[in-house]
Amino acid sequence: MEIAPGSMVCVEITRTPRNAAASKTLTRICRKDPTVARLDEQRKRKRESVRQWRRGGRMWKHRMQSRSAVKLVPGARYTLRATVDVIRDLQSVERWVRVLPA
Repeated sequence: MEIAPGSMVCVEITRTPRNAAASKTLTRICRKDPTVARLDEQRKRKRESVRQWRRGGRMWKHRMQSRSAVKLVPGARYTLRATVDVIRDLQSVERWVRVLPA
């Protein structure tokens, strides 16, 4: 896989990864798509950050987490800038993706 650092690439998911490490890596790569990053920021801004409730006379706190807008389904496409770390991660998950120039 020959990708020049700094170029724009389109990552298309061909198969869903079976192991957790590959799906986490692929999610981390796809979250760098500007539209996905914008959706994640909007979702984080809208939700409450800490939920509190009284239990046993004390206040309990739970820090909320957001789900990512990335869907690892075959056919999904994400466009992002190919930095050195992205290229290295793409090489580790190349069984499940097809990389095209954008």
